[in-house]
Amino acid sequence: MSVAVALQNYSFAYPGGAPVLKDCSFSLQYGELVVLSGLSGRGKTTLLSAVSGVIPHCVRGEAQGEILVDGRPTGEMGMSDIARKVGYVIQNPDNQIFHSRVADEIAFGCENLNLPPAEIGRRIGEVCTMLELDREAETRTLSGGQKQRLMMACVLAMGQKILLLDEPLANLDIAGAYLLLKVLKKLCAKGYAVLLAEHRLDMMLPFADRVFRLENGALQKAEKARLHDKSLRQITHVSAPRPFLGKHLCAEQVAFSAGKKEILHTMNLDIQRGTRTVILGENGCGKTTFLRILAGLIKPTGGRVDADIPAKPGSRRWFRSVGYVYQEPSYQLFAPTVNEELMGGARNGWGQRCLRAFDLEELAQRHPHSLSEGQKRRVSIAAVCAGAPEILLLDEPTVGQDDGNLELLIHALNEMHEETGNTIVTITHDRRCAAALADRVIWVAHGRVARLGGKELIDAYFARAF
Repeated sequence: MSVAVALQNYSFAYPGGAPVLKDCSFSLQYGELVVLSGLSGRGKTTLLSAVSGVIPHCVRGEAQGEILVDGRPTGEMGMSDIARKVGYVIQNPDNQIFHSRVADEIAFGCENLNLPPAEIGRRIGEVCTMLELDREAETRTLSGGQKQRLMMACVLAMGQKILLLDEPLANLDIAGAYLLLKVLKKLCAKGYAVLLAEHRLDMMLPFADRVFRLENGALQKAEKARLHDKSLRQITHVSAPRPFLGKHLCAEQVAFSAGKKEILHTMNLDIQRGTRTVILGENGCGKTTFLRILAGLIKPTGGRVDADIPAKPGSRRWFRSVGYVYQEPSYQLFAPTVNEELMGGARNGWGQRCLRAFDLEELAQRHPHSLSEGQKRRVSIAAVCAGAPEILLLDEPTVGQDDGNLELLIHALNEMHEETGNTIVTITHDRRCAAALADRVIWVAHGRVARLGGKELIDAYFARAF
């Protein structure tokens, strides 16, 4: 196997900051899949950005050492030269989508390579079949996981043989994650080189050829056997049974359509006050749409939602009672510092408490948008929790969290729940923590409630992948 990427004593620091990467040496061979692990906010995205040429061509800083792509130093290559060899899928797929139709989005990169129209059409059909995408679908109607698959399809259609993926499993359901991993392994067998950063090691390890851990800025090779034992651990939480306190949210015959696409079909569901509910289901089945309807952010096209809250849906008082955490944290971070983000809507001392509980004190004076995606997510959750809402709606809250921060986040949410008796509804694809957030489980399929039950449904849902 020949070398696709080589780092030679590479170090990097952002302007005015301490080194994020320190004397890193590493090689990625064609034909192998290598996983980059490590704590949130410790340099994984920086390393991928450096290999892709985003650093230093788009993001400045102080670099030492060298990065080679196909034997050529990236410092001697233009961004277009690197882009012809390296495909890069960033953490947030929304930031990479420009077109309204799936086929047009995939065609965009191919057109920049001046490929013939017939060849572009062939490649669109091939990658859509490979990643189970509808080429005619509107990109605005896609779920977060489907958008991630779309970005992967765009890169594959361009034909780069070096693939850099930043948390590609983050928003994927169990089936979509394994579909992507199988595709990547097949590509490696054809001579591709894949380097990806990921926290969901329980899924990654069977497919990885090697694993490296980024710690204190340095790259260290990790032993897969030890990581495997650690990755199987699931977070647990035992909560005391609560008395029936009445219905907090009640969905009656709720339906929703976007254009000609029917997303929800007659959803009927009662959510009791003071309970924790986890919603499971495949990408695109309507989970986020349903949660947004519960939050009062959009109106159903059929049916209704009743809430036992003394406020009109959509009013200021309503949103003091109902806290919603978006799948994409950047959508709700507006203040110039983390501290101001939390204190702006805080009630009864919860701002300072959440700053500590979500381990954000060291980041308090940082601008929220300067943080890693995992750190941004903790800030967005903490800011909503600081308002002490009686209903807390969470859409994929654990994306981007390493094991330690995941456990801290789950503990903080449950501690607040025990103290305030709030009602929590969580959408998650994260097997590591689903049971620790659930008293009741809802399994959604094809826009309907397929099954209702307790924590036993979590094992049944995730067992389908094996």
